Amino acid sequence: MFFELLYLQFMDAMLQAAPSLDTWTSVFLFAVAMGIFLIIMLFSSGNKKNYPIAFLVMAFSIILFQYVLYWTRYEEVFPYLVIIPPVCYYVTGPLLYLYFLNLYRKKVQFNYALHFLPAFILLIPNIILWLKYLGFTEMKIHLLWLAQQHWFIVAHMSIYTALIFRLSYKSEKQQGEFHRIRSIWSKTLASFYTIFILAYASYYIMVKLPFFSSEWDYAISITMSASIYAIGYFIFKQPQVFDGEFYAQLFLPKRINTDDFERSLLDELYEKLTTYMVEKKPYTDNELRLVHLADNLGFSTHLLSKVINKKSGKNFNQFVNEYRLEEAQRLLAENSSESIKSIYFDVGFNNKATFYNAFRRKFKCTPLQYKQQLLES
Repeated sequence: MFFELLYLQFMDAMLQAAPSLDTWTSVFLFAVAMGIFLIIMLFSSGNKKNYPIAFLVMAFSIILFQYVLYWTRYEEVFPYLVIIPPVCYYVTGPLLYLYFLNLYRKKVQFNYALHFLPAFILLIPNIILWLKYLGFTEMKIHLLWLAQQHWFIVAHMSIYTALIFRLSYKSEKQQGEFHRIRSIWSKTLASFYTIFILAYASYYIMVKLPFFSSEWDYAISITMSASIYAIGYFIFKQPQVFDGEFYAQLFLPKRINTDDFERSLLDELYEKLTTYMVEKKPYTDNELRLVHLADNLGFSTHLLSKVINKKSGKNFNQFVNEYRLEEAQRLLAENSSESIKSIYFDVGFNNKATFYNAFRRKFKCTPLQYKQQLLES
């Protein structure tokens, strides 16, 4: 009922008010529509590490839509988003920092929700405003002054920018092409956010100057639109970019031989994968899936699948079963009294038939025959 009321009021306003969309506001509306499309793409990907980016784009889209309402004067008849932009500004920093914490596999505590406290506080005047316009209350709008403290917003966003760059520079101490690529992507995304902060801050400086005109008012929205379009470009150009898999053709210097670079990167990642398989033995988990192994390694499923296919010449199941069979061979040799059933389950196989078929293909005999051969030798 609430959303139906908002929709009917907005459509009524659109019909009654004189249209005032110009070229710029039309472009910004298109950017909002694209932002909605990107949000759907990021959420539908099923990759939870991308959710902070999806919410970040959502925040930008809401801010941009409110600006369009302001410039087109529809804000006067559809005032529900008048003081919502500050809420969105205060969530951008924590969302971006959360994305980078996930990217670098840093532990996120439950109390991370406290980072969103300023945004939650600013929801109070918004809720009161919505209730007033819907006729449910006549109370005074509290904390309205906080929504007008633009330099608080600048300081808040700047703090998170510093935290992101600090996290990125710390990661540079780690060796290897994979970490180098993630560092480049981190700095690129953080730089986009820094440009946006500068545009936001410069607006409140220039608005007091005599040469300021309405054209300057579009600066923040142009920057925000550019950010949305840039994210959209990267999604289509390199879908796995939000997992930190930033390949040579995007930002690395052209003088680097792409084939050599990718070969070096795959070698590095495959070594990390095989070391993990030997040391942690994840294959003993009967429910092990590609997504589980990828998450444990800090890769995306796309990247892990590519590493396995390119370097081992096998698919995921074949690759994992190879380790299971080697472990089964070791157990058969060391524990001659242990049952076959116990062994195949302990190494990660779920049923006897699959284990026997795989074992016969590799060793040209059944597990029982292999065990007898060991006893006779």
